Amino acid sequence: MFCGEGLLSHLPFIRVFNIILSGFLSGLSHGRIFAPVRKWYLILAVLLLFPALLINLGLMVFIDDEAIRSLVAQEMLWSGNFVAPAMHGDAYLNKPPLWNWILAASFTLHGEANEWAARLPTVLSLLAFAGTTFLFSRRPFGDRLAVIHALTVITCGRMLFWDSMLALIDVCFSWLVYTQVMLLYRFGHKGRWWLAFGCTYLLTVATFMLKGLPAVVFQGLSIFALLGYLREWRQLFRPAHLLSGLTCVLVLGFYYLQYGHYVDLAQVGQRLFVESGKRTAAAHGIWETVRHVVAFPFEMSYHFLPWTLLLAYLLRPGAWRSLRTNGFAAFCLVAFLVNIPVYWLSPEVYPRYLLMLFPLLFASLLYLHRLHAERGSRTYHVLRYLLLTVMTLCAIALPFVPLVPQTAVVAYPWLKSVLLGGVAGAVVLGGWRDERNFLLLLCCFLLLLRIAFNLFLLPARATGNERGNAVRATAESVVRTNAGKELAIYRHTLVEPATGYYLTAAYGRVVPRHFDRYVPGTVYVGSPLQYGELRIAATDSLYLRHLDTRYPVGYLLNPLPDPGPDATELRDGMGSGISIE
Repeated sequence: MFCGEGLLSHLPFIRVFNIILSGFLSGLSHGRIFAPVRKWYLILAVLLLFPALLINLGLMVFIDDEAIRSLVAQEMLWSGNFVAPAMHGDAYLNKPPLWNWILAASFTLHGEANEWAARLPTVLSLLAFAGTTFLFSRRPFGDRLAVIHALTVITCGRMLFWDSMLALIDVCFSWLVYTQVMLLYRFGHKGRWWLAFGCTYLLTVATFMLKGLPAVVFQGLSIFALLGYLREWRQLFRPAHLLSGLTCVLVLGFYYLQYGHYVDLAQVGQRLFVESGKRTAAAHGIWETVRHVVAFPFEMSYHFLPWTLLLAYLLRPGAWRSLRTNGFAAFCLVAFLVNIPVYWLSPEVYPRYLLMLFPLLFASLLYLHRLHAERGSRTYHVLRYLLLTVMTLCAIALPFVPLVPQTAVVAYPWLKSVLLGGVAGAVVLGGWRDERNFLLLLCCFLLLLRIAFNLFLLPARATGNERGNAVRATAESVVRTNAGKELAIYRHTLVEPATGYYLTAAYGRVVPRHFDRYVPGTVYVGSPLQYGELRIAATDSLYLRHLDTRYPVGYLLNPLPDPGPDATELRDGMGSGISIE
């Protein structure tokens, strides 16, 4: 194994987390954090974080986006080429390579590429995201509200029950973008413009290397929000901004200069623009855009429950006047409102694209919550009793989860459910009795729900995921059946990324695409849907989850069809036709 405590301690993720956790526990031991709060509530929240985020993390098979990131990272390790991302030996142009480098490091430290090793960097990014939120919030909000603000990053519904357990770019990207916004505010409102622009443009290099052009959009809009809020537009034309921006361009230019040795940069640039623009209104019809604009606030509020319930405070008269009493809370709302239209006006948007924005909104909402709690407003009491009622009903139901037939695959289900129900009941009771610490107890309760999700729902889903399991099983079968033979993909055959990943993992080396040379004795994967005249003497078949079909796998039979030009738009899993050697 490659893992070791000394080596792990030098990983950036681990070092950041160690600093944050050490500072937090040091503050806890000296009674500085949440001084009026019972220490045990904080200890409970910290203890629940680890089982909530780690239990059964590697259980589910990859979704396609996870498979893309992991397959590119694995091929980098095999080829030794960390400059030009590739899938099946073919140039992968959709995303820059930083997240692949991170996954490759994780695979190396774990000694293998698997679901756990791919998803662990997401968990570490999330913990760093929460720690960063605490560090930036504690001065303007105080330790009490800063701790809760940090926990909202982890416990909002979309993050807790979906994105925190996937090997995707978005959590790490969101953490760095949020850090950019906070550094702009921290240094900008003090007039330290060299630090404000210098630090954030260096972070823009990292975020661009994660996700491409959206990094530039976030940096530009955040600068616009800050300069507008402070009325410092002249800073746009000062040396601090101009030279920092130029440095960012030069650093990125150095990488792309190396990349240009492998791929025509015009093609790379075109693909980055296509990737950034394909979800916008320009790529969709007017009525689809209108429907999205109307539904967007409701859909996103649902995904980020329960904390979006606090939007009720923002709808009260005088909310902005109240926020202006705290410059940080007011700026967070401004930054949120300036950035959100990019996605509000884009019809094809996933909630994970907004993960960096909602902590900004939560900061404003939590500050308003504190003001309403101090006044004992009716809105505050309605929200508190609503949440306590839902918590109570969930706590009552938890011990009876084993009655659901799908949980029969779980070992010792009654023991687990009764223990979880008992702890949840104690937390709910504390919430009813201790009004001052209610939000912290709500965070603990949400973490308990995630633990229950890990223990009961994930095993049931993994067992019942017939299509996902068939992808992995047929990929392994193909390699066993054709042991010792060369394996390749015929031209632009659409091999869904999860299928491609598990086929490559079982094969133990790159499964290349062949476009114009077909080697006798090689076993090919070919699509009868794309190449109707292609004949294959099948030795096995490969299952594709989304198409719900099987491709024949075997020897190509003559005469081979004249493929002609591939008219269909190439998608992930179809190859770019640019070999990386």
